[in-house]
Amino acid sequence: MPMELLFSLAQSPLPVTIDKPCDIDKLRVIAAAQLVEARLPEVGAAEQTAEVLAISAQGRAALVKAYPHHDFHFGPAVLASAVGRSDWPASDGSYRLERDTGKTTLDS
Repeated sequence: MPMELLFSLAQSPLPVTIDKPCDIDKLRVIAAAQLVEARLPEVGAAEQTAEVLAISAQGRAALVKAYPHHDFHFGPAVLASAVGRSDWPASDGSYRLERDTGKTTLDS
């Protein structure tokens, strides 16, 4: 099942490379559900190798729900699309969005 692969990935240091065709098929499912960020091979490509870069926040929530008695220890979530980007918000919770409190959504 794809959730078993996600559970296995949660136990592994990421990034990790996957080369078994049946696991790549499962990875396609969990990547389509946005539970992981992965680099997938084209369907029918000669070399069928995938790389799992990160487990998303949705993936972490799905794991906690599917395996409530397991004590997960997730590291900080860093999405590959954000690596090296200076405009990405700080992950320490200090990022604030300024909002004009004098207007409501209906005033826009």
